[in-house]
Amino acid sequence: MTEQGRGRSALVLYGTETGTAQDLAEEVGRTLERLHFYTDVLGLENVNHSLLHQYTLTVFVVATTGQGDFPENARRFWTSLLRKKLAATTLAGVEYALAGLGDTSYPKFNWAARKLDKRLRQLGASSIVEPCEADEQGDEGTDGAFLAWLQQFRKSILTTFPLADDQIPIPNDVLLPSKWRLQKTFDHLDTSVTSPIANGTYPPSSAAGRNSSLNSFSVSLETNQRVTPSDHWQDVRFLSLKASTKFDYMPGDALAISPRNMPADVESLINRMSWQQIADTPIRLVSTRSSSTLTSSNLAANAIFSRPSLTLRVLLTEHLDINAIPRRSFLGCIANYTSNSMHKERLLEFTDPQYLDEYYDYATRPRRSILEILQEFDSVHLPWEEVTNIFPPMRPRQFSIASGGLLKSSEDGSTKFELLVAIVKYRTVIKRIREGVCTRYLAQLPVGTTLQVSLKTEGRFSTAGELTTGQSHVLIGAGTGIAPLRALIHEKAMHGQVSGKTALFFGCRNEKSDYFFRDEWAALRTRVPPSAGLEVITAFSRDQRSKVYVQDRLRERSQLIWQFLREQGATVIVCGSSGQMPKAVRQALVDALAQQAKSAKDEGNAVTGDRMGDEEEESAEIEEPIHSAEDAEKYLARLEKQGRYRQETW
Repeated sequence: MTEQGRGRSALVLYGTETGTAQDLAEEVGRTLERLHFYTDVLGLENVNHSLLHQYTLTVFVVATTGQGDFPENARRFWTSLLRKKLAATTLAGVEYALAGLGDTSYPKFNWAARKLDKRLRQLGASSIVEPCEADEQGDEGTDGAFLAWLQQFRKSILTTFPLADDQIPIPNDVLLPSKWRLQKTFDHLDTSVTSPIANGTYPPSSAAGRNSSLNSFSVSLETNQRVTPSDHWQDVRFLSLKASTKFDYMPGDALAISPRNMPADVESLINRMSWQQIADTPIRLVSTRSSSTLTSSNLAANAIFSRPSLTLRVLLTEHLDINAIPRRSFLGCIANYTSNSMHKERLLEFTDPQYLDEYYDYATRPRRSILEILQEFDSVHLPWEEVTNIFPPMRPRQFSIASGGLLKSSEDGSTKFELLVAIVKYRTVIKRIREGVCTRYLAQLPVGTTLQVSLKTEGRFSTAGELTTGQSHVLIGAGTGIAPLRALIHEKAMHGQVSGKTALFFGCRNEKSDYFFRDEWAALRTRVPPSAGLEVITAFSRDQRSKVYVQDRLRERSQLIWQFLREQGATVIVCGSSGQMPKAVRQALVDALAQQAKSAKDEGNAVTGDRMGDEEEESAEIEEPIHSAEDAEKYLARLEKQGRYRQETW
């Protein structure tokens, strides 16, 4: 790139787990292209910080996962920024903007983005606009705050990097040229098209969804058993998977599994778009740009596009999520491929920030799929060459591992993974049946199927060493949230008395229908002495007239909560669906602690801090007393900071 060209270049980087940050990063990229910036949009796994100096502007779009962590694809980049040898001027001259995506149901809201912003400033980079902190739980979801920020970002760009006198922004109704497109492998490339490997650029991540990470491995499906009654409202499966080699994993780890679309859905799309003639012809991806700031030393072509057997049908089956709930960007994109003015106007309306509520009511709330929308807007005809630019990637889905301790090994010494998977199937507000792409795929798999999976350790609860220190636990799980807690319970049982006591609060609808692993708890109690055993407290919400949830049991057992947290220094782990459950559990813990503090005060007893052993007292301060709900809330905040309050929800 020439020096003049570098004067208006932008690098947009994303850290993502679910794809939302990538989608919004690409929206930032399009915004900058319309302001005549030369842009590259990349995942953070593909760059190092030295690359930032090659661009006029760098934009980060980073999600926060788990306990304030960076997404997996951003961790190496983040670690590289923490090296002590980096000077305070390492990023001097780098101008940046930052959008953070978070969820206020998690204690460390937008933690990753905040840490990144602080570190960039420490290294000398300069921010051109206040960071965005989007909240998935907000009234308008992540999009609300992001779109408001994007308007401010655009104004800052025009102020900081004004257009030339003879330039105007490219209008929104003008289709931007694609950077990549598909092509038959036997076609001759014209001079304007170059191979992605030849010029060192990187195929779009939006086209690379299959699980091709370096730590992926094969497993064989040994069990696929429904564990809820056939007349129960939900189909929950117990899956047992066997790896041919030895793998070490711990409670809180997860398996990432890449699904496939159903052949009938793929065939329906091919017919809808009249792609029958090209569907099974070998194809490849090519770059339409003659140059790039990126070099082959930074990036490499994605392996899926070098497969000699790659066809459009394979892409649609294995790599593109044709059943996803469409993002605004998808609706805006397909509006370019219809000659029906009413359809075009309606699709563009969904992308207008002032009509965000209409997009929500049309797509998100009823959970319409991409296939359904293409059927409704039947005037849309998509060119097959552009599918990697139009459809979102098929991303691996993560499932918490339910096995631990002695359950991790098969009789032949190989590694075993057990999962508890709720098959997603429900009727939407528009009376349509909606099914989860991955769980539907898993439900129909026969025993003996080989799957490619990868191990995810970012949600790990503890190390092997910590399980032998006598650490007590308060475990709180609802529904299939019992899976990772079961792994921890079995891991502790393997270590016996040295692993510490455990109180399990478990909630589900019916004792007879979805009280998962109930027979195991009684068996485990007979193996471990009472002084280091397992106590199970259940809440079956639909087995009586008034509903009872785990938060109700926590309040009822406030004395137990006090003993475990304040006297035994226990760790709290909350697992289950996100949203209201984690907030309700946290409030119940606050109420339980405050109730015990009040009882002690009424009885005239001193409310002391945590009881510690002699060695612990020498190196740590005793916790401050709890007198009120406010004190209890501050206490839980301290537990979070110490890693003694963990939340794994989805």
